[in-house]
Amino acid sequence: MDVITYRWQTGGTPHVLELVRVAGTDDEPFQFGEGFSTRLITVARFYMATTPVTQALWNHVVGADWIRAVQRDDLRPLENVSWNDITRPDGFLDRINASGVRQTLAAAAQLPDGRFRLPSEAEWEYAARGGPAWRDGFKYSGGNDIDAVAWYDRRHGDQTQPVRQKAPNQLGLYDMSGNVWEWCQDVFAEDTSEIPGDGKPVQGDRPERVLRGGCFHNWAIHCTVSKRYQLARDYHDGCIGFRLAFAAP
Repeated sequence: MDVITYRWQTGGTPHVLELVRVAGTDDEPFQFGEGFSTRLITVARFYMATTPVTQALWNHVVGADWIRAVQRDDLRPLENVSWNDITRPDGFLDRINASGVRQTLAAAAQLPDGRFRLPSEAEWEYAARGGPAWRDGFKYSGGNDIDAVAWYDRRHGDQTQPVRQKAPNQLGLYDMSGNVWEWCQDVFAEDTSEIPGDGKPVQGDRPERVLRGGCFHNWAIHCTVSKRYQLARDYHDGCIGFRLAFAAP
């Protein structure tokens, strides 16, 4: 498993941002979606963060004054964040791409022009399914036993939980099912035929953006690798976070 890391400390406490290299589909597209909405999509290789963005990383990049998380804890996912908060000028992505975090990981990945971004919906689902191991056909990210891989249905309180406490998927990615919903780059397309076949995000001016993965108070059905959801780009609440992708433009 090809992993690149960035390490820092907060008040003497060590933290790490890990990203796993996700191999592309090459000449064998993966099956996106479920039921009558499936289609074959190719995905180029990219890196995906092993956890949702934590509050420790958010504070490290933009400062504690910007945080409005409902459950305050450095080891929990950053939540109560809108798509606009992440992508706007001088927002999280602009700041992390201007920082030493990007420089360190670009050097480690040997991608001098590598940049952080939100994953496309196709990239998110491909990674959640295990990347090249997508044919395992798991219902949730990492297996068919949701209790082993996800925080869901208020089973441990109606709140987020620290990352990395459940089992990872085949790529070593944690919390892709449950804990917090994760923003993707895409404009939401009800008709999956609008999703580009090359794994890129759906573009457009519609206000709804894609969320994936379910959260700590959703039922199991919302935490599957294929469940699609959408909200307005300026919406935020204590169930919504995000995960970083990293690749050359």
